[in-house]
Amino acid sequence: MDLILVRHGDSEAAAGLCIGHTDVALSSSGFLAIQRLAAQWQGEAPRFLFTSDLRRAQQSAQVFAARFATEPLADPRLREVNLGEWDGQRWDTIANGDAARYRHWADNWIIQEAPGGESFSDVIRRTGAWLAALLGTTGDNDCVLTVAHAGSIRALLCHALGLPPARAFALQVDHARVSRIRYRLGQFEVSYTNASCFECD
Repeated sequence: MDLILVRHGDSEAAAGLCIGHTDVALSSSGFLAIQRLAAQWQGEAPRFLFTSDLRRAQQSAQVFAARFATEPLADPRLREVNLGEWDGQRWDTIANGDAARYRHWADNWIIQEAPGGESFSDVIRRTGAWLAALLGTTGDNDCVLTVAHAGSIRALLCHALGLPPARAFALQVDHARVSRIRYRLGQFEVSYTNASCFECD
């Protein structure tokens, strides 16, 4: 199976906001960036098109859906990390106004949930469950396109690369960029990450 991971385009959220499950829409520039990326797809349509159920991912997936004349399959397990009480607030406001909890979370983000939210380990667990289910329903020659978020894509790449969670932020995952994982004979290999086009290998 080839698993192609696309981060949604840039959203309408203002710079500096804490955006996890906050359901913001794509910006016009984010929409155009996804259109440019989708236009580069060559060859057959993917067997499946999955997306996070958050709006910015679903709107990005709809661009691909129109190209392939298919319907995207939304799955909440592909969501961005849930930042709980902080979601939608400015990061500098959080750091100043909730300093103790923010510092504790920032020092222990792998296992520490944001207040009312989840940790990165939680994201790894739910994306891992999604990935295991996918591997059970696909064959070696299937191609699966998935539109998700920086956090969920990093978690999936940690699974594929065998990276410890502490190394997740060594992986750059920009808006409207694509990473490709191949799964053959029970093993993953990463073809490329954070590329501006498909078939960059």
